[in-house]
Amino acid sequence: MLSAPSQVLLRNTEHFEQGKWLVVNPTEAEIFNQLGDAQFHGFHQYFDVYQACAGSFDPKQHTFGAHCEDQHAFDGAIIYMPKAKDQALMLIANMAAAVKPGGSIFLVGENKSGIKNAEKLCQNVSAQTNKIDSARHCALYCAHIEHDHSFELTDWLSYKDIQLGETSCSIAFLPGVFNAGQLDPGTKLLIENIKPDISGKVLDFACGAGVIACFVGKQFADVQLTLSDVSALAITCAKLSLEKNDLKGDVIASDGLAQIQGSFDHIMTNPPFHTGIKTDYSITQTFIQQVGEHMHRNSTLLVVANRFLPYSDLLKTAFGKVKTIAYTPKFNLYRC
Repeated sequence: MLSAPSQVLLRNTEHFEQGKWLVVNPTEAEIFNQLGDAQFHGFHQYFDVYQACAGSFDPKQHTFGAHCEDQHAFDGAIIYMPKAKDQALMLIANMAAAVKPGGSIFLVGENKSGIKNAEKLCQNVSAQTNKIDSARHCALYCAHIEHDHSFELTDWLSYKDIQLGETSCSIAFLPGVFNAGQLDPGTKLLIENIKPDISGKVLDFACGAGVIACFVGKQFADVQLTLSDVSALAITCAKLSLEKNDLKGDVIASDGLAQIQGSFDHIMTNPPFHTGIKTDYSITQTFIQQVGEHMHRNSTLLVVANRFLPYSDLLKTAFGKVKTIAYTPKFNLYRC
C-alpha cells in the first residue's frame, strides 16, 4: 500500500501532466508505477528506495546522491518532506536550482512532519506558496519559482571538532545526517568503551558522519576501516570526515548489510530506530539477524542503543551470550 503522502500526490496528478518532473526522496518505488508517464525522474538520498527504482525502471532516470547536480533541467520538482527542517531547507534550495524559472516545487508530507511550515520554508526561493490539498493527515503545497537560483552543497557543509580523552577528530556534517553538528551520547558511550586492543577489519555500520570510524582510526593505526550507511548525505560526510582526519577507509552505500562483503574482526554500530518520522525497529532487527554472516569465531560486535529498545533479547537470540558492558540512564552498550 502506498504511503499517505503518495496517496495525496495521486489525488492531484492534474498538476503534473505536462513537462519533466523530478520526484525527490519518494518513500517507495511504486509511486512511479502509479504516476506512469516517463516524464517523471527520481532523485534519491536513500539507497534502499533508489535501488528499488533503478531495478524496476529506467536507471538513467534515477539518481542517488547528496544533491541534484542538474541545473534548470526540470519543469517542476516534488519533494517528500524530510524529518529534519534543515534538510528540507537544503532540498528546497537545491530544487530551486534544478527547476527552470517559471517552474514549481511541490512539498508533500504528513502533518506531523512539519509540512504546515511549507510557506516559511520556501520563502527564500518563492514569493508565493499555496496549499493545494489536505487529506489523510497530510498536506500538499506548491511554491512558484520565478527566478534563476544556484546551489552549492559546500554552503551547507560544516565541520565540528570533537574531543574524547586525548583523541580529537574533525567531523563533517550536512543537514539530515544523524545528530548533525554534535556528538550523540550513545555514540560517545560506545567510543569510550572500545577495548585498547582493536586491530584488523572494522565495520562502522549505519556510520552517519563517520564519528565511530574516525575515532577508531585515530587510536588504532593498523585497522582497516569500512563504513556503511543507507543515506547519501551520511556517505558524503563520512568520506569527508575520513579525509579531514587523514584516514583511509571504504565507504559503502548499503541497504542494511546487503552491499557489505566479507567478514570483520570488529563491528560497531549506533543503529537507527526511525524511518523518517516513524519508529522502525526492522532495520536493526534485520541487521542483528544477518550480522553473524560477516563475523568469524573471534569477531566482536558492539551495539549501543536506547535502553527502552528491545535489542537485548534480539541479540541473545542471535548470539547466545550478550554482555551489557556500559550504560547510562538512557543507553546500554552491548557486546557480543
